[in-house]
Amino acid sequence: MRKPNETDPESVLTFGALPNLANITVILVEPATAGNVGSAARAMKTMGLGDLVVVNGVEFKTSMQAKMLGHGAGDLLERARTVPTWEEATSGLHWLMGTTHRKRRAQFPQVLTCREAAGKIASLSQKHQVGLVFGREEAGLSDAELRQCQEVASVPQASEHPSLNLAQAVMIFAYEIFTASLGEVPVPRRNLATVHEIEFLLQHLSKSLGAVGFRPHQGEPDSFLRSLRRVLGRAPLEKRDVNVLHRICQQIDYYVSEQEK
Repeated sequence: MRKPNETDPESVLTFGALPNLANITVILVEPATAGNVGSAARAMKTMGLGDLVVVNGVEFKTSMQAKMLGHGAGDLLERARTVPTWEEATSGLHWLMGTTHRKRRAQFPQVLTCREAAGKIASLSQKHQVGLVFGREEAGLSDAELRQCQEVASVPQASEHPSLNLAQAVMIFAYEIFTASLGEVPVPRRNLATVHEIEFLLQHLSKSLGAVGFRPHQGEPDSFLRSLRRVLGRAPLEKRDVNVLHRICQQIDYYVSEQEK
């Protein structure tokens, strides 16, 4: 009897395309080696993910190393977008899931396991655009970058000294997202605001509160803005929620302008 092996098409467990995977963007922030980008692309392609964005990273499209380690994912590498800023990378996305391997302070939301994060991504991506963000090989994502993510996730590990490289982390998350997307997945009914719309709202709230004389504790506006972001990030905000809060701010702005006449 012939033994099944990975070169035998009949022995490989495969599935058809899962539509929600097209709504997921993998973002690599400042990757240092082209090989890691290639390997990450290969992991994505294997698990049905096809949208890759590289922020201010190494040149990889002309790299032979990226092509070799990205074997079978040349089309994904070719259409991958390269952008210089976080703002461009996250444009149009409704939810950002940051990744980390470090313990974080109380200013950050509770860190999810990659499996918990995958379940949420699988659900949200049924009708919304979701970003999964990976940081630099040596330092990961900065605190400032993680604060701009609605949630943060990590891969549980037995070792006290994590040894996963960038591409391995991408592979684990991609696999968990793929398996979480199989079968019946709950579809969110809400029409979520984008991450940029929420950031604009945060700036508006901060400005309007400042106009009526509100001063954050110990005069730290950045710290207060972080607190606001954490409060608003506890549940996905709908567009109508953002519009209501903008109207409140606009009324505050109008009141202040009338008092100054």
